[in-house]
Amino acid sequence: MHFILIISCSIPTHIAYLILDQKSFSQALQTFKWASKLPNFTHSQSTYRALIHKLCAFRRFDIVKELLQEMPNAIGSPPDEDIFITIVRGLGRARMVKRVIKVVDLVTQFGKKPSMRIFNSVLDVLVKEDIDLAREFYRKKMMGSGVEGDEYTFGILMKGLCLTNRIGDGFNCCKNGKVGRARSLMNEMEEPNDVTFNILISAYCKEENLVQALVLLEKCFNLGSVPDVVTGTKIRESESWASPFEGDGEEGCFPNVDTYNILISGCCEYEMLDLALDLFNEMKTDGINWNFVTYDTLIKGLCSGGRMEDGFKILEIMEESKEGPRGRLSPYDSVLYGLYKGNQLDEALTFLIQMEKLFPRAVDRSLRIVCLCEEGAIEDAKKVFGQILGEGGVPNVLVYDHLIHGFCEVGYMREAFELMNEMVGRGYYLLAPTFNALISGFCWQGKVSSALKLIDDMVVRGCNLDIGSYNLG
Repeated sequence: MHFILIISCSIPTHIAYLILDQKSFSQALQTFKWASKLPNFTHSQSTYRALIHKLCAFRRFDIVKELLQEMPNAIGSPPDEDIFITIVRGLGRARMVKRVIKVVDLVTQFGKKPSMRIFNSVLDVLVKEDIDLAREFYRKKMMGSGVEGDEYTFGILMKGLCLTNRIGDGFNCCKNGKVGRARSLMNEMEEPNDVTFNILISAYCKEENLVQALVLLEKCFNLGSVPDVVTGTKIRESESWASPFEGDGEEGCFPNVDTYNILISGCCEYEMLDLALDLFNEMKTDGINWNFVTYDTLIKGLCSGGRMEDGFKILEIMEESKEGPRGRLSPYDSVLYGLYKGNQLDEALTFLIQMEKLFPRAVDRSLRIVCLCEEGAIEDAKKVFGQILGEGGVPNVLVYDHLIHGFCEVGYMREAFELMNEMVGRGYYLLAPTFNALISGFCWQGKVSSALKLIDDMVVRGCNLDIGSYNLG
């Protein structure tokens, strides 16, 4: 254990980093006890959280309980929200579902009310294991405590229904007439939002239940809502359909380009890429012309799903069509992201250079940022980035990646973190080396708590980490 790193420094964040750097729970505990004996040093929430995080990783929840009990006397304050969330996630990873629920009661033992974040963290664990248990927790524990939940709460519940194939429970009555049991979570929500509809439409596509996808789309419009993946159409529900692609105009309703686009989008969302391609080909068979949204949606889905060869084929079809890109960058940015996500960085840069013929101004600025970041001229790169945003441009994934690395290298962690959030918000996920640069940057500044929160957040978002991520954080 490299005690020499902090022998002259008693800052809690440095000790927290040292605890996290240990290879076993016993070494982490030994480091914690060693730090307790340092002159004029008192442990803090961050050092306790670091140790608890390490203990949870090794499933030593017995010791965690002892630490929680000693905290009020040891540091003069009870465990904070972040510590309880760390425990929830640790128990979740250990699949100790019943103990996860008890964390809420544990919070009250310290004279505190569980926060919305704690409730949502518990709920997020439960939906992955038992959707019925999650719904019971929401009704009895959350609503029973006067907590109605927020959009994130209902997003978690809807995600749980989709993951456990309980779509029918949401929209169909039981054969035995048990309406209460069959009532959907959507009916429990006062105002279902666009995200809720989109999740469920995509889930129907995952089941290859295209009829119900269309039926739900009808429900969506009737409530005055429009899923974000829909460009504009209203589909009439018809019980006489044999499939969404059959009907004679009297018995049913012919699908149009917008109908297909929403279904292709749902298939891409759940990486049902073969089905998405089948739908694309059926459009031609049915005499329905592809439009830009069709191309854009499918290219994005294919490239994001690692099907680069198919993505390039659709891109070529688009370029040869009458519709064409018409100066719109998004399909090309999707190709860039696909190459980036596949760690084909040289190929991505080559493709960006090839794009210059079609988008000279946008590509020129992107390449300038890449070059400036590689040269260490981060201030100049920031100016060019500002120009792109000022003119309403959308940065591509290579611009984000190089800027985040550049900011981390010069210690601009706030800017790097904001860019990461913006990048993820656009549906881009960081490669492990870029993520590790952020973790390392926070740790070097002594912000171990921020680094740890970032790791947890990225795991929840589904980002791929490597061993370096945990060694750093």
